[in-house]
Amino acid sequence: MPPRIGPKRQIQLFIAEWRENRGLTQEQLAGRLGCSDVTVSRWETRARQPDLNAQEAIAEALDIEVEDLRRHPDRPSADALLRGQPPEVVEQAMKLIAAIRR
Repeated sequence: MPPRIGPKRQIQLFIAEWRENRGLTQEQLAGRLGCSDVTVSRWETRARQPDLNAQEAIAEALDIEVEDLRRHPDRPSADALLRGQPPEVVEQAMKLIAAIRR
C-alpha cells in the first residue's frame, strides 16, 4: 500500500487575530459557536486544528469568508478587498491587475 499523502505542515489559521479584530473575547466567540472557550483557546494556540465544518462556523461567527481565516486581518486578499464593491470597481481593479501582470 502506498504511503498516505498529507500536508507537510498545518495550515496556519488566524482565528485569534480575527477574533480580536472583531472585538470579541474567547468566551464570546465560543458562545456564538456553541463550544467552550477552552476549545477556542486550543484552536488559537494551534494545539488542535478545527475541522472544515468548524472553520465554516468560525468564519460565519466572525462575519468573514473561510478563506479569510488563512490571512491576517491586516493583510486582506484581493478577493476580500473587492467583496461587495460595485461591478465597475471590480472591472477597473481587474484591468489594473492585468496591466501589472504584463
